[in-house]
Amino acid sequence: MDLGLKYAVGPDGTRAMSMPDETRDWVISFVRENARKSPSEIEAVAHEGHQELLAALEGVSEAQAAYKPGADDWSILELVAHEVSVKRTIGALAAALRNGALPPGFGPQFEEAKAQDGFIAARFDTLAGAREAAQAAHDAIVAFVRGLDGSVNTDVTFRHYYFGAFNAREWPVFLRIHDGDHTSHIAKIKAVAGYPAT
Repeated sequence: MDLGLKYAVGPDGTRAMSMPDETRDWVISFVRENARKSPSEIEAVAHEGHQELLAALEGVSEAQAAYKPGADDWSILELVAHEVSVKRTIGALAAALRNGALPPGFGPQFEEAKAQDGFIAARFDTLAGAREAAQAAHDAIVAFVRGLDGSVNTDVTFRHYYFGAFNAREWPVFLRIHDGDHTSHIAKIKAVAGYPAT
């Protein structure tokens, strides 16, 4: 799922993300519409993105996973570490939002681009370890989604710095978008001329 994301780096080194307005509107609509569906349908949406991500990692060697197209670019291993970090954070966030609260320590400062864009809290020495962690984080999201019921608070939200505020049902759906975008990112790394053959 290539969203046509573009980044501009400012003089202070911060990145500004942009995409066509119609794509941004589609993402928001996709998240909101799917979040109103049954837990099993939300699970299917989240699972689709995760499976695409795992398929993109199939056959990637440790050398290929460590390859960086440029000094400031992510390797596939770093990209998966970002995915794990985001999945874990969204799992904790959605669990708190479900009860009408934010996780301890969350506040407006974490709704800004500098706190969210390129966020990596988990680090891994091997792709095998990163994949295992990604699966565990996805399984936790699935367990959360399966427990969704009419008592879930949908009024309290946390804002994605670019796509806007999402609630406890919407954040797991957003993972479909996030997984899809980084699956495209993996494909782009593999297409670079210097990507290792094995």
